[in-house]
Amino acid sequence: MTTFKTTALACAGLSLLVSNTVQAASDQQNSITDSQNRKPSSAKASHRSEHIHVHADPHSYAATTSSIADKLPTTFLQQTQTTNVVTHQVIEDMTPQTMEDVARYVPGISIGNNFGGTQDDLMKRGFGATDDGSILRNGVRMPTGRNFDLATTERVEVLKGPASLFYGMQEPGGVINVITKQPRKTWGGSLGTTWSSLGGGYGQADVGGPLTRELSFRLIGSFKNENYWRNFGANKQKLVSPSLHYEHNRLTVDVSYEWSHYNNTLDRGAVFSNGKSISGPQKRLDESWTASFGDRHLLSSSLQYRLTQHDRLRLSGGWNHDNYHDRQADPTSYNATTGVLTRRFRSNTGTIRANGYTSLDYISDHVLWGMKHDLVIGADYENRRQDQGTFLDGTRTGGFYPANPVYGLLKPGGSVNTSNSNRHLNINSASGYIKDNIHLGHGLILAPGVRYQWFHINTGNGRPYVQATDSSYTRPLPFIALVYQPMKNISFYGDYSQSFTPNEIDSGSVLEGGYKPTMGRQFEVGARYQDRFLTADVTLYNIHKKNVQQSAGLDDSGNTIQRLAGLVGSKGIEASMTGKLTRHLNILANYAFTYARILRDTPADEGKLVANVAKHTGGGYLTYETPLPWLKTTMRIGAGARYVGRRAGDLNNTFWLPAYTTVDAFASWHTGRLLGHDTSLQVNATNLANKAYFVSTAGTPMRVSWGQGRTVHVGIEVGF
Repeated sequence: MTTFKTTALACAGLSLLVSNTVQAASDQQNSITDSQNRKPSSAKASHRSEHIHVHADPHSYAATTSSIADKLPTTFLQQTQTTNVVTHQVIEDMTPQTMEDVARYVPGISIGNNFGGTQDDLMKRGFGATDDGSILRNGVRMPTGRNFDLATTERVEVLKGPASLFYGMQEPGGVINVITKQPRKTWGGSLGTTWSSLGGGYGQADVGGPLTRELSFRLIGSFKNENYWRNFGANKQKLVSPSLHYEHNRLTVDVSYEWSHYNNTLDRGAVFSNGKSISGPQKRLDESWTASFGDRHLLSSSLQYRLTQHDRLRLSGGWNHDNYHDRQADPTSYNATTGVLTRRFRSNTGTIRANGYTSLDYISDHVLWGMKHDLVIGADYENRRQDQGTFLDGTRTGGFYPANPVYGLLKPGGSVNTSNSNRHLNINSASGYIKDNIHLGHGLILAPGVRYQWFHINTGNGRPYVQATDSSYTRPLPFIALVYQPMKNISFYGDYSQSFTPNEIDSGSVLEGGYKPTMGRQFEVGARYQDRFLTADVTLYNIHKKNVQQSAGLDDSGNTIQRLAGLVGSKGIEASMTGKLTRHLNILANYAFTYARILRDTPADEGKLVANVAKHTGGGYLTYETPLPWLKTTMRIGAGARYVGRRAGDLNNTFWLPAYTTVDAFASWHTGRLLGHDTSLQVNATNLANKAYFVSTAGTPMRVSWGQGRTVHVGIEVGF
């Protein structure tokens, strides 16, 4: 739980009828705030039917602007694709701990193979994988692992559908951008600590302010040591994150860095036999030494120079490096007659995951031939690298009874798996792109765009090393969208987009069949409504994707078999409502119908539903805020529920995960007059009914992840 002294964004009248001073909403790509004076124009005055209203309320669940679809701030009603924003207030109230928690507030997102609860795998509109590159931090692709941190995150923006136009090698389901907190403009800070009902908890410190008239900084540090929610284990992390902001005349520079050391529980979860779990959520089926651990470094920067009041150049870049290790206790077989589970030790003894990215953009807004153009022209380069060292496999060990487990029988040691060691992946990508939002008048916006994508992929593994792939691919990726805003509160939109990305074989996996990159395309139509701080939208879409990477069980060595399906389709409808119903009430509600299935493949798999993707998901959250009559205290209370429908557990749909509903609640009190400091107290309860449920599978009944049981967090924070 965190209290922030948030400065409300200025309500900017970006009207084409009036000259005004514009303070644009923070740019999602690098969170830079621009100020510019707009002069009146007779050409602009001709577009009287276009309505642009920008509002900002730091306590609203609604975001009235977003930058993820256009690389520049765009008002909600004029966005050319479906976007969802998890605002700072939602994060502050709900205190999500992982990207899986954040996904509860966005329609159409399912949880995939989270590798024993240690990695993000979010399936957007039915598509996604553990290392699909769809999670960004300030616009930079992140490596495998957990990529959300409560202490450093300002908000999260989600772009639905193919996002290759600006974000390159991507799945057709969409991308998620985690935007971090920027340096403080005034001096201030906070200290906070949170206690967990599981035992332990976490704390953080946040301080910053202006060092000079042009230079400001922020320093965030956090520490976590919280017991795992099952019968043993703990999640631990240390984090330090400094950032700098420099602004001089037309030049703006932002630089941020984050270092973290993590040691998290790796829980393979449940084993299914005859369509149900062989044990309950209380007792684990692995050992106390199972964990994923390592060190991660993240660096991002942005340099922006304003050429004129209508033109600017932006140079963005980022680098991240993750030194990863793990120890696994993997189930290999279960005898339903004897009740014995056979397990084995496995370990990645050291894997380096690193991404580097840079882009140069020219951004302008001009009136040409009586039409306003919001133009982005750019080029980017990206390198993705993964090098795995020795992979260990232990012998299969029986004698473990899930009904009455005795731990310590399986020892953490094994021999070298030569075929799965020395894995190497290197991808280089270079592209150029252009997009122009053309304001035609009469409420119409036409947005054409295109990207020319090139990438080279080099993969191999084994001792001795055997090269598997060394190929280059190129492809133009067109984009077109049309927005129609007939009145100030309503707009309609439609778009067509494509995606293109290499298929990446996960560590501990083998590929069955030949290699090809994957391609996707989407048609989408939707409608939006906005009334100040209340927004609502509904979208219908249809996606086709070729050469889809699927998990097809385990081989004799315990490796996950991955193969490419010929064609997978996903179609559905998404609806959401967020924002203020009244001065006291905030709502967050969403629903998604997602029909994702294999359209063309082997006869055994054709027509099967995509694993882990529920047809029906939805949820609602209602929050009430009111002042109290002492010490100028404000109280916020809220509660809500999340429903996830029945899902296929594997490629062949041989077993199913049952539907579930969980209930969460929170209450917070904030005062600015307790001992002369801003002070807040907050209580969050997740899974109040302590519902036993399953989050996802790894495509096999041997690896099914449990959902977390009832957990209560109590936090206090003092500002200064």
